[in-house]
Amino acid sequence: MKNAATSPPVTSASTNLQGNLGVMSIVMMVVAAAAPLTVMAANSPLIIAMGNGIAAPLDAAIATFIMYLFTAGFIFMSRYVTNAGAFYAYIQKGLGRQVGLASATMAAASYSFIVIALEAYIGYTLSELLHNALGVFIPWWILSIVVVMVVGLLGYRHIEMSSRFLGIALVLEVGVVLLADLVIVATKGVSSLSTEPFTIHAALSGSPGLGIMFAIYCFIGFESTVIFREEARTPDVTIPRATYTAVFGVGIFYVISMWCEVAGVGLNSVVPMANEHTGDMYLLLIHSYMGQVSEDIVNVLLITSLFACILALHNVVVRYQYIMSRYGVLPAGMSSVHADYSSPHVSSFVQTCTSFVGLLILLAIGLDPVTQIYAWGATAGTLGYMAILSLTCISVLVFFNVRNKGLGTVWHTLIAPIGGLVGLLACLWIAIANLPALIGGDNAAIAAWAIGFLVIVTFISGYALASHMKSRYPRRFEALRELA
Repeated sequence: MKNAATSPPVTSASTNLQGNLGVMSIVMMVVAAAAPLTVMAANSPLIIAMGNGIAAPLDAAIATFIMYLFTAGFIFMSRYVTNAGAFYAYIQKGLGRQVGLASATMAAASYSFIVIALEAYIGYTLSELLHNALGVFIPWWILSIVVVMVVGLLGYRHIEMSSRFLGIALVLEVGVVLLADLVIVATKGVSSLSTEPFTIHAALSGSPGLGIMFAIYCFIGFESTVIFREEARTPDVTIPRATYTAVFGVGIFYVISMWCEVAGVGLNSVVPMANEHTGDMYLLLIHSYMGQVSEDIVNVLLITSLFACILALHNVVVRYQYIMSRYGVLPAGMSSVHADYSSPHVSSFVQTCTSFVGLLILLAIGLDPVTQIYAWGATAGTLGYMAILSLTCISVLVFFNVRNKGLGTVWHTLIAPIGGLVGLLACLWIAIANLPALIGGDNAAIAAWAIGFLVIVTFISGYALASHMKSRYPRRFEALRELA
């Protein structure tokens, strides 16, 4: 890096990403990160079994409202943040450069944890599918590495190639869930959609806190709309529309689909079913209403759903690294933009190598792909994600009510951010309090401590890096102001 210690980072237009992404293209990429079909197959049974049973659709509605409160302040603040720095820029804007960089480090690490966890999980799932369907056995780690390579190739090329693939995958997975909803309603009648799941009695049964927390998990990645700012068409209009569309589109989809799921299994049967068949309850529901062929199709679409989620989150991490490189935090080469694809190809290659090396290390240690790599990685990533959302709410409050009083409406600058912060902190506290149970398996308490420590270290490391830049390379540190 030429004169990295003294020269300001390069931020000329020639280094900017380019694209022509519209509202729906961005929505498809961020909703793909939420993996709607995977949520229905993997998360909804957990909401029912470990949460408050039949109130799953109500939990989804509450989570949607919390995410809307967060979005109201987050998107209003986007008027004053004109780059693709995402949480990095937003938290820095209100809480300063050191906390901002610490948050960026935690965010990038959290998404990376989730990506590696999903890459291990999809390898295991593919291995099981090939063995059961074709009698062919391929070790999970070989399939995981193949997925890493394919994702890396797509991430290396123009963003619109990823957008097209994610769009197709998303339409298929959402379509099959909506078809299942229609079949359930057509078979059992509209009257089967009882309002009981939305009653106070249902809401307070079981563990409502865990139910809402799992529902919050279902929204991971929706806020990444702002990361695609440089590649969006008329970003001041496109980004807010895409974010609100993603929040309400995903939220309504989950509420309706979980409502139909509860009705399809039966109000009195759904909790025992979720406890006995947590891993395959939704597949059994598909089989009972739509037959074996439909179940097989859903099994295949689950693979594409997981792949789409991995690709979407890969693109998010890549753009975090890209923007940090542009401002001298990471090596300058990672902010290179491909001459033909207008993509952050070097950053994509680095993230691909990170996943590859990470999987090999975890494989060498001998960790199980599901109960350890996936469970621990996803948990660590989600804890970091919720912490970053909470810090963003605090930053919005500080920016509008301490640093720049009088900007905006009370709703966008005070009430909504406070509401979002309260909801997110409650979910974060519930997650930490139940961490050993959520991880499960032997030595859960030790694993829980290790995961919590790992998440905290990512934040401390970023803060230490910012402090080092401030004392040793003040010009580079000063240049971070441009992110806000």
